[in-house]
Amino acid sequence: MRKLSVSLTESRFVDLINKKFTDEIRKEDMIGNLQKLKPVDIGTSVLWADNDLCVDDKYLFTFDELTDMLKDSEWRLPKFSEVRELNNYEKEYRDGKYIFTNNDNGKSLIFYPHGYIYVLQQSKITAQGPDVVVHGWTADVSKYDNNYINTYLIDGGSFGVASGTSEYRNSLLSVRLVKDK
Repeated sequence: MRKLSVSLTESRFVDLINKKFTDEIRKEDMIGNLQKLKPVDIGTSVLWADNDLCVDDKYLFTFDELTDMLKDSEWRLPKFSEVRELNNYEKEYRDGKYIFTNNDNGKSLIFYPHGYIYVLQQSKITAQGPDVVVHGWTADVSKYDNNYINTYLIDGGSFGVASGTSEYRNSLLSVRLVKDK
């Protein structure tokens, strides 16, 4: 393949020209802020995304949607054990968000409670004030039934990361991604 520039191959150039003259929407063009996420090294065993996944102003996703979106990405869902590592850092609830800070390196992660929808009961759970929880997906499939995925909670009542429940994989939950160091 002939190089047109340092970072643009001929086939990619043809893709760009074709896209300009068609309404074709490619998968990689539809993944919202996935390409804009920046890794933050708060000191855990993984690098955390600096923000929640967002596609078309949507912050809640099913597990199966995520699996498809992340197929060719360097980002992935955290394991529950990786989320629990956040309990080792200073925790603060301020202005409707949870903040985990490593005082040694000054790095922080901010989690936003978006609520969630449990599909089997069609209930939307949201709250105002310090009892708001962040309910997010992990990569851990339930060992009892692969239709359920283990989730995490960040809760202001006992402030910290706690095991959630196993949610039905078509429920809509928040997504904070990680990548390996």
